[in-house]
Amino acid sequence: LFARSRVVHAAANAGIDAIDVPFLDLNDLDGMRREATLARDLGFCGKGCIHPKQIPILNDVFTPQKTQVAYAKRVVEAFEKADTGLIVLDGKLIEKPVLREMKRILAVEARTAK
Repeated sequence: LFARSRVVHAAANAGIDAIDVPFLDLNDLDGMRREATLARDLGFCGKGCIHPKQIPILNDVFTPQKTQVAYAKRVVEAFEKADTGLIVLDGKLIEKPVLREMKRILAVEARTAK
């Protein structure tokens, strides 16, 4: 966990996406979904894929949900109106690292919008 966290932090610091390693058990798609969800929650932007049947699940896990996109838009708009490095939205203090993540969510959504 420490090593994987360091990879995510180093990638974020460098402004690049961190992609998690592939899940090798092609017969355990539920296990792959769990692993992909854990990787996403840790901060990875994607997961390697070794078989086409894994693609829909990975797309589902790593594509932002509508609620995430709506929240990201609210955060970005609030920062655009503010003249500080932090805001309070819905009673929560939000700083620039969160803003970067919200912009990444919007960029992914823009690339995947149908």
